[in-house]
Amino acid sequence: MIVRFSYQPLTAGDYEVGIAGDFTKWKIYPLDDHDGLYIYDIDLNPGRYRYKFIIDGVWQADPSNPNLEPDPFGGVNSVISVTEKHKVSTIAEALSRYKEGGAKSHLYLTRPREDMVELRFLWYANLGDSISLCLGDQELPLYPVGQGREYYVWHRNLEISDSLSFCILISYQGEKYYLGTGSVSDTLPDQQRLQINPRDMPIFEIPDWLNNAIIYQIFMDRFCNGDKSNDQDFSEFYYEGSRTPPASGTLQSPHHEYYHFVDDWYDISSLKQNPYLPEGMPDWWSFYGGDIAGVRSKLDYLQDLGITLIYFNPLWEAKSNHKYDAADFMRVDPHFGSSEELKELVQDAHARGIRVILDVAYNHSGESFWAFRDTVVKGPNSPYWHWYDWYKWPLPDPLPDDFKPREYYQCWWGIKDMPDLNYDLARQHPLENSIRNIKHAEVNWDLVNHILEASSWWISEIGMDGFRLDVPDEVPWWFWQLFRERIKSIRPDAWLVGEIWHNAKDWIDPRYFDSVMNYAYFRNPVVEFFIQSLISKEQFCARIEEGLAEYPAHASKAMMNLLGSHDTQRIRQIAKEEILNVMQAVFFQMTFVGVPHIYYGDEIGMMGGKDPDNRRPFNWRWEEYPISVKLRMHYKELIALRKKEKLFREGEFLFEDTDDDLLIYRRYQDDASVFCIMNLSTQHRESKSYGDLIFTSDERIQVQGTRIILPPGAMCIQKS
Repeated sequence: MIVRFSYQPLTAGDYEVGIAGDFTKWKIYPLDDHDGLYIYDIDLNPGRYRYKFIIDGVWQADPSNPNLEPDPFGGVNSVISVTEKHKVSTIAEALSRYKEGGAKSHLYLTRPREDMVELRFLWYANLGDSISLCLGDQELPLYPVGQGREYYVWHRNLEISDSLSFCILISYQGEKYYLGTGSVSDTLPDQQRLQINPRDMPIFEIPDWLNNAIIYQIFMDRFCNGDKSNDQDFSEFYYEGSRTPPASGTLQSPHHEYYHFVDDWYDISSLKQNPYLPEGMPDWWSFYGGDIAGVRSKLDYLQDLGITLIYFNPLWEAKSNHKYDAADFMRVDPHFGSSEELKELVQDAHARGIRVILDVAYNHSGESFWAFRDTVVKGPNSPYWHWYDWYKWPLPDPLPDDFKPREYYQCWWGIKDMPDLNYDLARQHPLENSIRNIKHAEVNWDLVNHILEASSWWISEIGMDGFRLDVPDEVPWWFWQLFRERIKSIRPDAWLVGEIWHNAKDWIDPRYFDSVMNYAYFRNPVVEFFIQSLISKEQFCARIEEGLAEYPAHASKAMMNLLGSHDTQRIRQIAKEEILNVMQAVFFQMTFVGVPHIYYGDEIGMMGGKDPDNRRPFNWRWEEYPISVKLRMHYKELIALRKKEKLFREGEFLFEDTDDDLLIYRRYQDDASVFCIMNLSTQHRESKSYGDLIFTSDERIQVQGTRIILPPGAMCIQKS
């Protein structure tokens, strides 16, 4: 059986990635780099295998695999079990398994709001022509969701306030089977009916405004410079010693830095090659001056595009241009503007129907953070010493070229600028992260209360509508329960979206997050299929369906469906400038279940490779380039259509059976349907015509009676 191991770095940099395990006899084999996605395919016999990734020489577990076991050296191995799955292929076997497992193993319930329950019925693929819920005299059809990891999922939302008594009806090949608590009958069961009492379930409410959201992510320093007076002058204490270029003409990387301002907005040369570093090393320390005033000046542009939600990368004071290394959790970076200016921007956005969320990183602070600086100076005598995991003190001054920060303090990925925060006084980071129950933690309340207070300030004082939560799986689970309770108590409709790169089923929960950045079940399969041709149509559809099957329906509708971000190479870069492939990916994005996300500049086809080249200044000369104009119009038309057509925001989703040259899927509700059709081939293809054309990407598309003719790569939408 061919097994694919893949590794997606948290930032789009240069990495050497290898794998070693039982199947390699613990010899290291390299993974192939596919524009930032690292892949290793191997043919494995059924069995249980231990393995590790080796990232730039560091051995670590697979972050996308939750199955771990201790290794002999005090760490952990990832574990994968390869099995030949037994496929349930007869209705008799399926019904027998239902009787053995009972209803609980086949039902999954979620309560999206006070008066609603989503019922999910887990069955077997191709063993039900239709499945219904028998409720009194009613037969309510369940809608197919897709094939999950174990079962095919069917579902329905039920508006209820009191307990319900029901059974499941499976119609298959002309026969009917009624399923009760653990029984199967050919007639309606009287004594074995299933029960739902909504009062027994917690309410998992997600902001309903997300149904209409179109996200636009802004990396502030690189969007627009609207106020030259607040440009970086590097007068802050944390730039001391790094304000002037090296006298020798060469920086002693990585602990000698040169922070500087780029006067020419369109000069991107250093983002690929720092003139003071060896060949191939970019400039991480440049600033371009993007600010709050710049965003405010471009609200007309954003509104014209059709976006309804701005997602800002961190805006708090920090030393870097990306601001993940906070110097203060409760202060707007003065080179972006003041807190009053930010409040006014949020108010202006709200007046236009645009909401605003903020990126926050609470796994670590910056080395310039006021509490960390106090520990550097005072050591164990600092009142904030327990906010960090120090191993050795004091720090050498100056830092030597071979300085290894993890010998002194725990820090994110060994980066000296980002010391990890210590939430649990009984455990060092990262061992504290796996603790779910707060009763099992010795809570560092000084730190926790400060973070909760800072987060509340952004919501109540600045007016933010929610948070994007950076690397939340590197913070204890119990903290996010406290965080959700605090934020939702201030603003019940605040959106909390986590940066989880893998299956996030455990995180999509009334205790934690409303949704996540949908790398696992949107971005990765879409890019691998439409852009890179790394997976087949069958594999693509399977991964898309798995995501829909894994998460509650209302959470799927709130997923942040991205094609790129500040942590990935730009989508057009990966596409090798094949603009049609990008347009097909965008077409799927704007017509799929979830919230479309646009990384600033992707709508005009900006290029950008590995970090920091993927964070180029926005090209405000985009109208001079026909491809940029064409692509932006494609985005704009599809956004407008999504807003107009309710089925794209709220309808069910289903792939249609077609040959490999066509991709057809349906969004539907009751008797209304829209069909999305793509010709994936380089030849003309014809398909069944489903109704009136409401969108075409190519004027050569022809409807001829009951058939539709599509040129190579063409996309269209028909409404029946």
